[in-house]
Amino acid sequence: MQLTQKQADEFWNIADADGNGQMQINELHMALKKCGAKISDKELAKMFCDIDKSGDDIITKKEFVDEMVNKVNRGDAMCKLFKKYDASGDGKLSRDEVAKLLAESYKAKDPKEVLDDFLKYADTSNDGVITYDEFESFFG
Repeated sequence: MQLTQKQADEFWNIADADGNGQMQINELHMALKKCGAKISDKELAKMFCDIDKSGDDIITKKEFVDEMVNKVNRGDAMCKLFKKYDASGDGKLSRDEVAKLLAESYKAKDPKEVLDDFLKYADTSNDGVITYDEFESFFG
């Protein structure tokens, strides 16, 4: 779910009804219900855990905004970056395409030193190419 900063602020004000600057799972659930969302307990728990990066069972406004506004922006940037280097347009980054990405992104290091390690960890299917899902998982 993507929110604008204004939408995130509005939702936060609904969810943080007691104004303590924190959101607990029950507050998230009530706010979602007030906004008309139908969500299972399992989906609610996953959403809460995804937002609560500190794992302290409390969502801060920073955690909320980072997940609902900023993370999506990072995702858009990742997609653009992937497409920029996918010269063939096949939805995969070949070894040469990854080498070009690394050469331009890591100017301080020799990209050849990084290439094999990057492919080792990012190419989870071991097929010699990086799909967008692998790319996103590696950097996400």
